[in-house]
Amino acid sequence: MLLQILNYLRREKVASNQQLAREFDLDLLALEPMLEVWVKRGIVACCQEELRCQRGCLKSCRKQPLVYYKIIN
Repeated sequence: MLLQILNYLRREKVASNQQLAREFDLDLLALEPMLEVWVKRGIVACCQEELRCQRGCLKSCRKQPLVYYKIIN
């Protein structure tokens, strides 16, 4: 599974944690430690961006962290 994730990132260049979870049918909590293996080895880097809900309602939405991962050249 680790190599499949790495190959996906090599092919796509950048992917969010949600994209990866959908692609490999994993829970985010299961995916994060696998990604951390590549981050610790210096092969993958991550950056985080906070996004607000895109709905037009007036309810206050929680910010959901979307973490992007990319291959380091």
